[in-house]
Amino acid sequence: MEQVKKRAKDRRPAKTKKAIRLALFQLLDKKELNKITITELTKQANISRKTFYIHYDKISNVLDDFEQELIDAFHEATRNLKYSNNSKFFFDIFYNLDKYFNDDLDYYKKIAQSSFANTFSDHIGDALFSKLYEVIEPICELPIEQVEYLCLIISSSMHRVFMSWIRNDSEMSIVQISNFVAKVVYNGMGPYLSKE
Repeated sequence: MEQVKKRAKDRRPAKTKKAIRLALFQLLDKKELNKITITELTKQANISRKTFYIHYDKISNVLDDFEQELIDAFHEATRNLKYSNNSKFFFDIFYNLDKYFNDDLDYYKKIAQSSFANTFSDHIGDALFSKLYEVIEPICELPIEQVEYLCLIISSSMHRVFMSWIRNDSEMSIVQISNFVAKVVYNGMGPYLSKE
């Protein structure tokens, strides 16, 4: 019984931080960050000022915390990925991203649809580029500049598809979209073009 109480207590700070973030993203849709007050934010999050200050010193810390969480989550989701000489590597990246975000998909959809979406998207894109470069560069025979462009092409397209999928109610499941993206990235678009 003690263990159940402890787990319930451990979730409260995360739940409160999530409420603060979501309230901030909603307010960012209406006004600039430097115009948002702590009073507005706490009212929107339905918490007290004291509760806010337990978690953050200032409003910008909310964004810093969220950005760090995104980076950490991406690294955790892709930590054990190794390149394989087929499309499975690209499938695994996309699929593992979803496994993290799917735990709270509605929350991330709201963020992806907010004015903060570009920053959210940029962090995913940057982390994806770094991971691809880390894995591909040691085994790629291209000059470094071309390896960077290769990783940029792949990471840009993958993260744009991921953001589109998370923002919209796609009829494709994450497995279907992961398979499709992996095949296009690995095989190119040639197989999908008409043979005229």
